[in-house]
Amino acid sequence: MSVTAPVLAAEDDGAPDGPVPGSGTFVDPLVDRLHAEYGGDPKTIRRLALEALAVFAGARVQAFVPILVEKRLREMFRGRDTGPRATALVAG
Repeated sequence: MSVTAPVLAAEDDGAPDGPVPGSGTFVDPLVDRLHAEYGGDPKTIRRLALEALAVFAGARVQAFVPILVEKRLREMFRGRDTGPRATALVAG
């Protein structure tokens, strides 16, 4: 059995000029899950998710971006990331 997954490629490695394509498909459920598990302000969680998503906007392969965004946010909540944004997020 073989499985074929679509691979989206960016034309260049630069950041996009407009909104990140496809961001609404997984960001809202991710915000809901993280808010339910860890608390915090949903607007802040969404903003951080979109910031993390923007980091990967120029990636040639987009298939794993949702997983990588979720991983970054969970690391913030679990205290592995001790930067100022993570501290503000966990503090609520």
